[in-house]
Amino acid sequence: MNSLAVTLLVIMLPGIIAAVIADKLVSHDKWSSFKFGLYAFMLGVSSYALLQVITWFYNIVTYLWSCCLFNWDFSLQIHWSLLSTWTAAVSQTPSIVPLELILAIPFSFIVALIASWTINHKVFNKIARKLSISNKYGDENLYSYFLNAQGIDWVYIRDMEANLTYQGRVASYSETDTMQELVLSEVSVFSYQDSDHLYDVPSIYLIKEMGKFVIEVIPFNQLEEA
Repeated sequence: MNSLAVTLLVIMLPGIIAAVIADKLVSHDKWSSFKFGLYAFMLGVSSYALLQVITWFYNIVTYLWSCCLFNWDFSLQIHWSLLSTWTAAVSQTPSIVPLELILAIPFSFIVALIASWTINHKVFNKIARKLSISNKYGDENLYSYFLNAQGIDWVYIRDMEANLTYQGRVASYSETDTMQELVLSEVSVFSYQDSDHLYDVPSIYLIKEMGKFVIEVIPFNQLEEA
């Protein structure tokens, strides 16, 4: 591995950290190596861009302070500091500025949280729908999208093959390429055909093949009556 590759890998460390954090916080299908690398690059650039903005803000504050010391002489020129990271990739002798890397790493946490919030709240999709650009709801499948929606709390899970209905609160869920998993709390189990109450358990783990669950949200007024 040449020096340029090592330099770029170290420079992208904030992006890798941000991508790992976002991977844990965002509901999504499994990322391929290419997607992870692309997202790490984008988040890394965003981390350094945020650091650059803060650096320019510091330049402005320093400039105003200098003007103040010289009786508000605004004829002084402001010095704009540019991160050396931007030129490292195209330089014949790439080098790493440790201070920039150290400062960019905390910003990677901020960028990861902002990106996760933006994706989880479907900000871009909502804007696109309002502008009639797209009707796409997001990147994850409908199973995760439905269970992640606001207001999803108490549900009925219909397992027609086992002739059972589960009533409970959604605690957690997950999905693989072939299976769907769901954990309910405060569970009451009924027979599916005649709705006879069978038993109660504090929590239950359910796993079925794709599409075997029928999930119904229990309306709030039904909960009040119960």
